[in-house]
Amino acid sequence: MLFVTVETDVCEGLPSIDMVGLLNSEVREARERVRTAVRNTGIIIPPKRITINLSPADIRKEGGFFDLPIAVGILCALGKIKSIYNMEETVIVGELSLDGTIKGVRGVLAMALCAMEQGYKNIIVPWDNVYEACAVRQHKCGKDINVIGVRRLQEAVDILNGNREPEGIIIMENKDGVEKESQKEDFGDMCGQENLKRASLVAAAGRHNILFVGPPGSGKTMAALRIPSILSKPDIDECIEITKIHSAAGQLKERGIIRKRPFRNPHHTITGVAMAGGGSRVTPGEITLAHRGVLFLDELAEFRRETLEILRQPLESGRVVIVRNSGIYVFPADIMLVAATNPCRCGYYPDRNKCRCTDRDVQKYMGKISGPLMSRIDITVTSPLFRAEDFQHTGKKLSSHELRKKVEGAAVIQRERYKGTNIRFNSELNPGEINKYCYLGKNEKSIIKEIFASMEISARAYYKILKTARTIADIEGKVNIEESHIAEAVGYRSVV
Repeated sequence: MLFVTVETDVCEGLPSIDMVGLLNSEVREARERVRTAVRNTGIIIPPKRITINLSPADIRKEGGFFDLPIAVGILCALGKIKSIYNMEETVIVGELSLDGTIKGVRGVLAMALCAMEQGYKNIIVPWDNVYEACAVRQHKCGKDINVIGVRRLQEAVDILNGNREPEGIIIMENKDGVEKESQKEDFGDMCGQENLKRASLVAAAGRHNILFVGPPGSGKTMAALRIPSILSKPDIDECIEITKIHSAAGQLKERGIIRKRPFRNPHHTITGVAMAGGGSRVTPGEITLAHRGVLFLDELAEFRRETLEILRQPLESGRVVIVRNSGIYVFPADIMLVAATNPCRCGYYPDRNKCRCTDRDVQKYMGKISGPLMSRIDITVTSPLFRAEDFQHTGKKLSSHELRKKVEGAAVIQRERYKGTNIRFNSELNPGEINKYCYLGKNEKSIIKEIFASMEISARAYYKILKTARTIADIEGKVNIEESHIAEAVGYRSVV
């Protein structure tokens, strides 16, 4: 991130406030907001020629971030502020109302983190963003920054002049660094469908992409909505990443950092721009908002094909690249894709007692999901209709809490195995790393060779089978991948 320097010059001449530095309309309008806010604060701007330069000049500035630094720059140049802080070591951000109130802005966490990493000593932010900015103190970069929250322009002036102490900020933190979550959805509520629960467990343990296929009312969506309840808890670095993205997108609703993995569930009518990000002002899309969490696509075959094809690159590279005339934007997209679909338009294929679709209709419907996209899905599981016995079963059912323990256990194994690398989960392994970490014995090599020949699978599918088998072995606490693990992983590659 590159910080913008606000330079102010005051001289004799026709009274005016001129702003330069490749500004869009929002920034140009700051001239009137600042002039009115300063006047309503009780400070008189003398009839001088004021020139404001936002440097560097070759980068377009947009948004309401610059109101407060422009106002402070003008008051410093007029001698109204004799700051007790070194302004070259201070970052200031905030939008002004006409009455001098300072309003919150987007992306403050990212700004505060970047300021701290670049060695700035102070950051002045709107009070609405103060808890967000204070979250940087939990980042392990070995530096610190003084966060000052202000509500009004006069308050900022008084603090900078040393006439007022900044208001203290108390941040309540949990000892384990994670909030207690009130989880409404629980796998313990599901009757039967043990294959869905098992597949969900494997997918959550290794962060594998998963597709549920089955008729309407067979529990596909029910299982998908419960996957967040068994995912491993994010560490503090992941929490900060998630919060930075939602802050930049203007969707931060938490008072501080987000401490749970995101779960995004866009409707099937979503456009490609909303999915990937972009627009006249480039902002993150649903893929990026699901970073470090789950992107759930219900009724997958009902999405526009061009929208689904956007997923191909992010699922492979873990990032979204958007090219515009104004520059190249790279957004993180390390997501777990969870999807659900009917096998045909009526939803009951292959039950010919209910399904009236022709074979061509079935192929056309499922053909909306391209082969390259399907090859990026590690686990595909069939969801049969419920039976009467499922509802009458009185035995113990595994709850989300119990399944999460298994996921956390597998996460610990993966964390130890990949210590010192950038890998967090088995799904992130590349082919070279698979050969290193997915050791196969003689029998296992023979089986996988037969599978490769008989199923005519692609290289990508071959590696996904090994990564899924590695996760299954981790769940069972096994050091090496065994035949049963490979057999289960292969079973997840078939589609009805």
